Amino acid sequence: MRGMTKMKKALTDGMILMAMVLLVGIEASSAGNKEALFVSANVLPKLSQTTLRQPMDLTVTRQDIAKGYVDLNEGTLLHVATNDPHGYYLSFFIEGRLIQSADVKIDGRIVSVQAGTGLIHQPFPGISGETVDISYRLFLTPELIPGSYPWPILVAASLM
Repeated sequence: MRGMTKMKKALTDGMILMAMVLLVGIEASSAGNKEALFVSANVLPKLSQTTLRQPMDLTVTRQDIAKGYVDLNEGTLLHVATNDPHGYYLSFFIEGRLIQSADVKIDGRIVSVQAGTGLIHQPFPGISGETVDISYRLFLTPELIPGSYPWPILVAASLM
C-alpha cells in the first residue's frame, strides 16, 4: 500500500510539473517568443493476471498409473492483460514428487515442461488481454500410488 501512495504522489508531482512547464511555455509564446516545447513520456510495461479456474487437487487412479499419465482437459483458465508489445511469459512450477513432466497445451500448441520450472512465451494479446485455457497431460512419477493429491502445478504470468 505504501508503494502505491508513493507512486500516486510521484504521478501527481509529475503532472503538476508538466502543467507548470506548459504554462510557462504559453506565457513565453504570448510574449512574442517562439519556442518549441517537446514533451515525451515512457509508458512502463504492466501485467495483470486473474485465475478463473484452477483444479484444487489431482486424483490418480490405478488405471492412470498403468498408463503413466493423467489427462486434464479442463486445467487452468487465466485472464492475462499487458501493455507490453513483446508479450509475456507463463511460468510453470511443477511438483517433482508427483509429476515427472507435463505436456502443456495452450492455443493448439503443446509444450513439454519438465518438473521444476518452465517458461512459455505468449505473444502480445492486445490491450484488452486474453483468456488462456490450459490443458495438461501429466506424466506421473513411477513411485506414485493411487489417491488424491494437492494440485501439483503453479502457473503465473510475468513480463519479459
